[in-house]
Amino acid sequence: MKTISILGCGWLGLPLAENLLKDDYKIKGSTTSELKLSLLQSKNIEAYKIVLNPEVIADGAEKFFDCDILIINIPLLRREDIVEYHFLQVESIVKQILNTSCNKVIFISSTSVYGNKNSEVDESSKTLPETLAGEALVIAENYLLSQKNFDTTVIRFAGLIGGERNPAKFALSRDVIEFADTPLNLIHLDDCIGIIKNVLEKNIRNEVINGVAEYHPTRREFYSLSAEKLSLPLPNFQDGKEPYKIVKSIKIKSLLNYQFKFLNP
Repeated sequence: MKTISILGCGWLGLPLAENLLKDDYKIKGSTTSELKLSLLQSKNIEAYKIVLNPEVIADGAEKFFDCDILIINIPLLRREDIVEYHFLQVESIVKQILNTSCNKVIFISSTSVYGNKNSEVDESSKTLPETLAGEALVIAENYLLSQKNFDTTVIRFAGLIGGERNPAKFALSRDVIEFADTPLNLIHLDDCIGIIKNVLEKNIRNEVINGVAEYHPTRREFYSLSAEKLSLPLPNFQDGKEPYKIVKSIKIKSLLNYQFKFLNP
């Protein structure tokens, strides 16, 4: 039985852990909340409280990081020094890994690493982040991919929807939704889990994979349908596009042969 440690059991990490337990993996999970430890334990997840501040602060950190596969799924904090701070967090994680038998890392990243150049991008495109968060992720990706003692696969997910996360609720509270013709890059929670499981099952290593649904609705399409489903008034839309990108995932088909559950978010 392989052991998987999931660093960050939040919106994605917790349902992923529950799903992997069904496939007979041994799962260790981390949280920054003392209160959430009992929730993880109730789901048969070996629970650890781990804080990255930016060094790893935890009781039993050596046990948590002693696994076959580590999935790093930590949210970026809103800080002015996030580029340096996030690198120190990841560097601290690597120090822990090097003291264990862990030989594979899956790093959950974001399509924000690509710039908005009003064009399509895929895994072969250059990363041109336009935000500090995007820059922080690029540096973390490259650092992990450069390691020689373990293999790393990076999964860059698009805008996350599903479960309790519905970005439409916030957007529909506005009087006007601007640039309504701008295409969106989205992916459903179920497909995030499906792609990660596929990477595990096929033992994919040292790859960068975009996780994004094939269809790219405009804001007008997405929020109109969301309003209907939420029984909310149809918002007012302002025509036009702001700078955008259309993210394509070449490797979802060529490498994983993954079949989306939600082709159209």
